[in-house]
Amino acid sequence: MQAIRQCFYPGQLNARHHRAGTQVVAIDGVLRLTYRDPALDWLLTLTSPISIEIDEGGCHVLPYDTFVEIEAVGSAAVNGIVSVPGRRNAFIAAIGKGIAWVGSSVRADDQRSGERKTPG
Repeated sequence: MQAIRQCFYPGQLNARHHRAGTQVVAIDGVLRLTYRDPALDWLLTLTSPISIEIDEGGCHVLPYDTFVEIEAVGSAAVNGIVSVPGRRNAFIAAIGKGIAWVGSSVRADDQRSGERKTPG
């Protein structure tokens, strides 16, 4: 994991694409993260973005690969750390997501087949 210490200034957005598993830590102030679920990008303005405020000493882990805006809340600059996961963790996360998808698909098929067998 690569950790990058950054200073975030009020009124300025730090916007970039981050991978799933990226950790954002607020060291000495409050940071606001704004991002969207990438699966809903095609809906454009119909979905509202997710906005998270990280208090001093707090941490937030991104659940998926997405474009993130990070800004300082308040009137003072905020120091923070952005820890980006290595490629190996991203690969393992992709395998985990694939297994979860297969499991949910199998459960959905079982539920549908159970609905067809139920006498009406």
